[in-house]
Amino acid sequence: MTVVDLVGPSRGDVTGLAALAARLRRASTALTAADDVAAVLAAARAVDLAADRLRALPSPPGADAVLEVERALVGDLGAPLAVLTREGNR
Repeated sequence: MTVVDLVGPSRGDVTGLAALAARLRRASTALTAADDVAAVLAAARAVDLAADRLRALPSPPGADAVLEVERALVGDLGAPLAVLTREGNR
């Protein structure tokens, strides 16, 4: 999965990531378990960080630069997703 898969090709990576982070923050308000809320908010922060990393890339970015941002995002989402996919949240 790529950043474009997450946000859609027409939204632009940074704009789409900002929208995804905003949706995650809104979704966190519907949760009741504190650890779930914390995990969703951590995921939103990870997405914001990925957007910041994309903004910081030179224009045009190097061939592997966006891929590195995507890899970092995957790593940053690991812990929040582990909380959200534990048994009982399926």
